[in-house]
This record gives sequence, C-alpha cells and structure tokens, in this order.
Amino acid sequence: MNAQTQGNSSAILKVVVALLGIGILGLGYYTYDMYNEYNATKQDLELQKEELINDLENTKLELNQAIQDKTEVSDQLSEAKTRIESLIDEIKNTKKLNARVIAKYKREIATLKAQRDELYQIADSLRNANMQLIVEKDSLSSDLERQKLYADTLYNKNQALSQSLDKAKILYPTKIKAEGVKIRKSGKIIETTRHKRAQQIRVCFTLPKNELIEYGPQKFYVKVTNPNGEVIGDNDVINSADNQIIVSSSEKIIYENKPIDVCLFVKPQNPDQEMVKGDYAIEIYHNTYKVGSTNLVLK
Repeated sequence: MNAQTQGNSSAILKVVVALLGIGILGLGYYTYDMYNEYNATKQDLELQKEELINDLENTKLELNQAIQDKTEVSDQLSEAKTRIESLIDEIKNTKKLNARVIAKYKREIATLKAQRDELYQIADSLRNANMQLIVEKDSLSSDLERQKLYADTLYNKNQALSQSLDKAKILYPTKIKAEGVKIRKSGKIIETTRHKRAQQIRVCFTLPKNELIEYGPQKFYVKVTNPNGEVIGDNDVINSADNQIIVSSSEKIIYENKPIDVCLFVKPQNPDQEMVKGDYAIEIYHNTYKVGSTNLVLK
C-alpha cells in the first residue's frame, strides 16, 4: 500500500471517528433531555396527584358539615363521603400514575361534586317546602283561632247569633225552663221544687222559625247532671265532632218551619230512687250541637 492510499484510509477513519463522536454526543444529549422531561412529567403528575387528594379532603370536610346541616339528605351525603374516603385511599396507593389515570380521577371527582351539588339543591328545596308548610300551617291555625273567636262572639250576641244559626241550619231554643214534676196516675202533671216529691224533670223550650231548615224530623237531646255529677236518665251516647256525649233523654220533633213548643221528660233509671237535693245542670243538643243550657234547684 502506497503512501497516498494510507493517507486516504487515515482520513476516512478520522471522519468516521468524528461522526461517531458526534452521534454519541447527540445520543447523550437526547438521553439527558428525555431524562429531564421524564422527571418533569413525574413531578407534574405527583403534583396533580396531591391536588386531587387535597381537593377530595376539602370536599370531605364540606360534606361533614353538610351532613349536620342538611339532615334531609344526610344518608345520601354520608354515602358520598364514604366514596370520597375510598377514592382518597385509592389515589394515595396508586403506583402506575399517568395522564390517563389522572384524567379518570378528575372525571370521577367532577361526578361526585355534581352529585353533591344536586343533593344540596334537593335539601334546600325540601327545607323551603317544609318552611312553606309551616307558614301555611301557622296561617291556618291563626285563621281557625280567629274563626273560633268570631263564633264565640256571635254566640254571645243575640242578633249575630241568629244570623249565624240560620246559615248553619241549627235550631237554638228560647224560653228554656226546667222543673221538677210529679205525674199522677190520671196523667196530670204537678210542678214541684221538692226533691222528695219530684219523680221526673221536665225540660221545656221553644224552637224558633228558621226558613233554611226544611220540613221534617229534627232530633233533640237533653242531658241532666245531678248535684253528685251523675247523668240521670237513659244514659244514651251520641258522637259529637270532639267527643262522645252521654244524654238523658231524646225526642224526634217534626219541624214545620215555624215556632213550636217542646218538652222532654227525664226520670231516674230506678223509678223508686229519690231525687237528690241540690243544683241540677241541664244541657240541650240539636243533633250533636249544644244549643242551650239552664239549671234547676230541688230543695
């Protein structure tokens, strides 16, 4: 091999060596750059992981308070809190962390928050509805109280009472009178104020005219309570709107839409029993409504 050939080979070798050196340097730089990029990506993913955990921890704290405040949906909020705790543990223990996994967790957190917000809205709606019901109930109670006061006022005023009773189609008797009586075998009735002589108590009253009540039978009851607090008579029971009432005697009266005088008789269950001395309380009922009262003293 001549000197020229050797020179050419040496030159080519130098070029090859130079190219290899450049390639090695480029590969090293690329590897270094990739390493730096990997570390940066890893740090970013770890940062996002911490942000996810912090976000979930904050949401958990919010739910703790909401469970106490929004009792209407506390069970559903407790379930959401349990899911968040499970998700926190899952994220903390995740080994294979990448952008796809981070995106999945973000979507799940967004879903949980949307469900939380929906539960908040439901709780607020239920609370508002409940408050509205309370307001309506209070308003209704006030109306009922005003109506009761108005009815009591009408009851104590003859003119207003008459108008109210006409509308209610209830007959309030007038000229109420109670007296002890003794009935002879001939049927003659003798009035008496002596308890030893009285065999029965007669309660008489007058029913007024009421054009709103049609012709037909109207049921009236009398309740007589003796000085011992005992109801004497038949002791039948009628049901009023509020309770049961024990009555002494009843009478079905054919009402012809004009004033009519009525008398009901009450006698002890035991006819041989002597009437008790003292003050007797008498109450009159039309159907199940108390329409009048008086008293009787047997000496």
